[in-house]
Amino acid sequence: MMQILHNKYFKLLFYILLPLAILGVLGYYEILKTKILLKEFIAFGAFSLLIYSLIAIFFSKVNKYIVTITTLFLSLLVFIKISFYHHYKVRLDASAYYVIFETNKTESIEFLKFYFDNYVIIISVLLLALPVLVYFTFGKKETFKITKSLKLLSFLCICITSSIIAFKFKKENLIYNSVLSYKEYKEFKKNLKSELANQISPFVTVQEIKNKEKETYVVIIGESTSNWHMQLYGYQRETNPLLSEIKEELLVFKNVITSNTHTIIALDKILTFSDYQYPNKKNNTSIVQLANAAGFNTYWITNQRPVGLHESVSTIIGQAANKFIPLSIGNSNEVSLDEKILPELKKVLQNKEEKKIIFIHLMGTHGVYKYRYPDSFNQFTNSPNNIRLNTSNKAIKLINEYDNAITYNDYIVRSIIDQIKALEDKSLVIYFSDHGDELYDTIDFVGHNEYLATKPMYEIPFIVWMSDKYKKENKDSFEFNSYLKRKYILDDFIHSFSDLLKIKHNKFDSTRSIFSPNFKFKKRLIKTNIDYDK
Repeated sequence: MMQILHNKYFKLLFYILLPLAILGVLGYYEILKTKILLKEFIAFGAFSLLIYSLIAIFFSKVNKYIVTITTLFLSLLVFIKISFYHHYKVRLDASAYYVIFETNKTESIEFLKFYFDNYVIIISVLLLALPVLVYFTFGKKETFKITKSLKLLSFLCICITSSIIAFKFKKENLIYNSVLSYKEYKEFKKNLKSELANQISPFVTVQEIKNKEKETYVVIIGESTSNWHMQLYGYQRETNPLLSEIKEELLVFKNVITSNTHTIIALDKILTFSDYQYPNKKNNTSIVQLANAAGFNTYWITNQRPVGLHESVSTIIGQAANKFIPLSIGNSNEVSLDEKILPELKKVLQNKEEKKIIFIHLMGTHGVYKYRYPDSFNQFTNSPNNIRLNTSNKAIKLINEYDNAITYNDYIVRSIIDQIKALEDKSLVIYFSDHGDELYDTIDFVGHNEYLATKPMYEIPFIVWMSDKYKKENKDSFEFNSYLKRKYILDDFIHSFSDLLKIKHNKFDSTRSIFSPNFKFKKRLIKTNIDYDK
């Protein structure tokens, strides 16, 4: 037995198979369905054989350095697979890659802090130990000569394994999926830039509003805020003390959901004509372009940190505004609180234009939650009364931080409303979030993703404040209070936006506006043709 273990060829075979074996062992505990585990195991085995066959083709001999680097590469793939299954219980797919491509440096660091738990540390150390073990157990002079017959066998293996991966296991192959998803993402961004970054869209005919009345409208786009943790929606904690003070002035819509639980996909549908049926709509138009064409002066104020100044979906759409105001483009390590927006909004409101629409994109309650509010809003420190799925200290801490972030968000939204109210113009403020987060409310999980897709991730705040002048002029158009329980999905928001601001265009559909007497309920489809209401 010892002679076999000391044989360098058996040693090489042992190290070739080791990452695959670890995937099998860890996958047994993390991958819930045996069929999926078996597919992952076969797919990774085929890919490992493909890699070593390629090495045999391109090298005349293999030494410890080649084996070490290859083991490191395969171990990294195992780490990515297992840690993703650990957190999300599913394999990586295109939507996950889109989120990765859209993530900036700060969000990446925050994500690692948020999800890098003890289990992930243990498996990272375990997998990192493999290439180290290879390096120190192979002698410097140990090499493996690649004969012509072995090269021929390797060529045969390449043909077989590449065919197996291409026809049977594409979805399980990280390299193939990442390259394909990146190409699709670049094409998606290219289309967005070509259609949505211009101030005026050629794909819609808009009737310009010519009256000279002074109007000021604000659209607040929140981030990761679930109505499950909002006092206005029945949450037991006082997370909306300031908005609750003016509750009688607000329209709080109770049954509005987002289309997706990832920002990039959700905002593309919320802010444009894209929807469930046409998710990557050609010849598209955004709400900013509609406002421009209708004769409004448009502003986009954002506290979101872009991937590059013009890179994220929201910044591409925001660039179409007459003035784009990014507030978070400095030091990437700096915590950027949403209160930065308030003095900038004050400056914009001092401008003398007759008609303006201001889009405000908040950081909201984006994880890591403790970075979303100042110390003065660290109000919740005890265990919540209704916690049930996870009572660990970590869970209590995260719930408290999320509730503190929502309380701070309450202050920001109320402060914006107060600034608009002080104008005494014909005005309104619309507030919604791109998606929500799960905080151990329905499953033992914190955060958001398309795979687990819980109600707190979909059910978001949708709140409207209107000035007395606006209500007086539109009292015959909208029976607002009777609309508050309508079931609505935000991929139709562009129609509601047009309706509320009286922007007339050839693509407007009143049956898709939550504010219209002609509103017709449609199935709220999510994920793969799933009816949300069933």
